Amino acid sequence: MTNEHTLKKSEFLVLLWTVFAAFVALYGLQPLLPAFGQAFQISNQAASLLMTLGILPLGLAPVCYGYILNLCTTRTLIVFSVGLCAASILISLLATSFAVFLALRALAALMIPAIVLGVMTHIATFEVPEKMQRTMTIYTTVTMFGAFGGRIGSGLVANALGLEAVLVVHGALLLTTLPFVCRLPKSPTLQRDVFSPKHVLKVLRQPHLLALMSIGPLCIFAHASVLNMAPFHLRELLPDAGPFIMGLLYAPAFVCTMLGVFSKCVLKILHGEMQTIRAGVLIFIISVLFVLFDTPLSLFVSIFGMTAGFVLVYTTLPGVVNRVSLSPKNMTNSVYLSIYYSMSALGTWLPILVYSNFGIGSYVCTLIIVFFLALGLAQKYINLSLEMKYV
Repeated sequence: MTNEHTLKKSEFLVLLWTVFAAFVALYGLQPLLPAFGQAFQISNQAASLLMTLGILPLGLAPVCYGYILNLCTTRTLIVFSVGLCAASILISLLATSFAVFLALRALAALMIPAIVLGVMTHIATFEVPEKMQRTMTIYTTVTMFGAFGGRIGSGLVANALGLEAVLVVHGALLLTTLPFVCRLPKSPTLQRDVFSPKHVLKVLRQPHLLALMSIGPLCIFAHASVLNMAPFHLRELLPDAGPFIMGLLYAPAFVCTMLGVFSKCVLKILHGEMQTIRAGVLIFIISVLFVLFDTPLSLFVSIFGMTAGFVLVYTTLPGVVNRVSLSPKNMTNSVYLSIYYSMSALGTWLPILVYSNFGIGSYVCTLIIVFFLALGLAQKYINLSLEMKYV
């Protein structure tokens, strides 16, 4: 591979800025859900659909989006999806009904997986193999910064300038990437493997793999639920809380993303991957109990702890799944991410129904049941890390 075909630092920075902008647009509306609910005079469950429809396409992407890269280059895919996503966000400023706003939000959300797919495939195509692990670690960290930084920044912008300004910032942020993305090298159009139901079943039928894969999606189901519930619950605890305070709810989560940088050290301290995953789930269980105290501080503590648990599971489980699976890595990762984001989307809506109809106690009990199921699976495979060393 010659230098002209390797991923240059400037190109990598462009890709990181692009995916950062995409995740800001994807998650930035979360602290503003009560404000949008009030603006459109809709229920909490209806407002939650803004996040559900935002995340759901990420679960469907591995099945549907793989075909697109057989028809175009990664650069073309990124440019088209970024442009359409930005246009959908900016046009939503003109929406006068929640149905229209939700439809435009769904259209923008459909472009996010295409951006992610284009960026990841471009990196995989041009990055040299010996740098791939480090490159993908940086990529993953930037997606978390975009997700949590976008929540905090959106709350700040909404508090200072209003909801419309948030949409303008999201759209403009995406548009700033286009002049640079257009200058990326043109990748070859290749016939890549794409999904089919047969591929999915082949991956899932491997012994123990589905159970092992389920730990992460169960955790993100509950974690996504708490992140979506938090603004509504804070509004009950502090009726006068504005968008800035709502955005600050996610500041502890933003801090916890730094745990991912020290993931190797954590693995050494906890003596293995499954031990680390089990520790993450235990932190989840302890942290969710703080929601029951019904104070803003306890809600902050809960989000901080749950995000710490989330990072431990999020950064560790994919490596275990990939090592255990006998299927091609791209298929294994696609199935895992499909299940992961589908459960995340479900978590932004289904537990909110429990919270809205039965109260905070029933809501916390529901999440604890989910976490204990994840803990049972982690405990079942606690010796997997040790066993795999001798396979």
